[in-house]
Amino acid sequence: MQTQYNRSPRNRLPLGALLLVITAGFAMAAERVKIDLDYVAERAKELSARAYDDDWGHVPTFLRDLGYDAYQDIRFNPNRALWAEDKLPFRIEFFHPGRYYNRAVRIHEFSSTHEQEIPFSTDFFDYGHQTDIRRRVSSSLGYAGFRVRYPINKANQFDEVAVFVGSSYFRVTARGLGYGVSARCLAINTTTTNLPEEFPLFREFWLGKPEANADSLCLYALIDSPSVAGAYSFVLHPGEETSVHVRGRLFFRAVPLQIGLAPFSSMFLYGENTLQKPQDYRPEVHDSDGLLLIPSTNSYIWAPLDNPPISYPARVFPFEIPVRFALLQRDRNFEHYQDIDDAYQLRPSVLVEPGAWGRGRVMLYTFPSNKDTVDNVAAFWQPDLQPAKGVPYDVDYLLRYLSTEPSSLGIVVATRTGQVPNAPGFYECVVDFSSKTLATLHDVDPVKAVFDSIAGVTDMKTILQKNNFNGTWRLFIRFQPPAAPQEARFRVHLEMEGQLLSETWEYAWHELMM
Repeated sequence: MQTQYNRSPRNRLPLGALLLVITAGFAMAAERVKIDLDYVAERAKELSARAYDDDWGHVPTFLRDLGYDAYQDIRFNPNRALWAEDKLPFRIEFFHPGRYYNRAVRIHEFSSTHEQEIPFSTDFFDYGHQTDIRRRVSSSLGYAGFRVRYPINKANQFDEVAVFVGSSYFRVTARGLGYGVSARCLAINTTTTNLPEEFPLFREFWLGKPEANADSLCLYALIDSPSVAGAYSFVLHPGEETSVHVRGRLFFRAVPLQIGLAPFSSMFLYGENTLQKPQDYRPEVHDSDGLLLIPSTNSYIWAPLDNPPISYPARVFPFEIPVRFALLQRDRNFEHYQDIDDAYQLRPSVLVEPGAWGRGRVMLYTFPSNKDTVDNVAAFWQPDLQPAKGVPYDVDYLLRYLSTEPSSLGIVVATRTGQVPNAPGFYECVVDFSSKTLATLHDVDPVKAVFDSIAGVTDMKTILQKNNFNGTWRLFIRFQPPAAPQEARFRVHLEMEGQLLSETWEYAWHELMM
């Protein structure tokens, strides 16, 4: 007999009073306790004091071996969503373990005074043709994760706004947008050589029951891995721009060689700067097209993404103080993608507002990929301050999911590369800058390209000209790369009579890209 979680307000006292969840042959008492970051952190501290035990949450083989279609046949029943019958502004739907999701997590609901676990039940799911799976699933299985629904686009229409499932990954969107960039709690040894990357896993969640007029949702998570156990809090505020306030407290069993704060994963298959595109009708395919760094007010650095032919070392951007950084989907023009189903022009950009992280660096790593289903871009903040074994390591930052442009200066709207015609061994980068100010200037105005640094090139020539067809300014960089190293780097911005007109374009060009 399967465990059922009774959400009917007629049969259920509200959380906040001592409560028994009565199910068929099963009883679970609500515990009187205050759930906050300190509570979960104490759990993480206790967990970290023990050697890592990998023997938890394993999903049965018959679920892990499900094919794509078979797993897709198992769907959550939206009528059984948490808080649906309470008519609250947020609703929670659960993911069934299996296929990609080979760990089951425990999920709790909490109020200001009580918490109770939400038991797994097959009654929450429609198994389609997988009726044999339904019979074989244990009532103690647990969930793979959950999605959050909220009327972000239309009143009384509960659209997805966030998903927490798989390792310590979560994805969030904003009004009018879809999903794109994946965030995760912590990156460990992502760009180190000769060391495998370590992926902390969600083990447990606590979901805060919202008030009837709530416009934000609070939840907590416990993560675990061989090196670390940690507690995280997330305050999700959906809207035109969705924000997520993230706080974490980490307890390290062992100190990794590298940790990454506010890590992202994204996909860049090809774009305007890809010369040898696949035979695909779509002009561009990517979830993000560049990394934006904001060292200070009125200072911006734009690093376009690429899909390198081989794995190169990560690009490192060091700073004395924490800086805002973002993975942007800057190009919002459908005509540049031509994909009706995936709608890449609606991928959200994600901006990090850091806490007191101290000195460190933004790391950007891309590796070769030939599939649009593979995230081949990673970005995160690597702090100089390394954690110490057993000592709490606190993290605090804000994530902003948006479609607008954070830069207040002229922006780079296109980066293109190619060989110079009739000039063997010479290549060129063509960079288009755009802003309202630049559009008002003329060819005769003393606009100039100022190079902050150049590396790995010889015999470089540049041409800057106004594009009177669309009001942008185009910079041609023609150069001959050396035989080795097979990389060229540029940092350049536009200015006029000492006035800064644009962000800084920083680009790493690889000969094998040609």
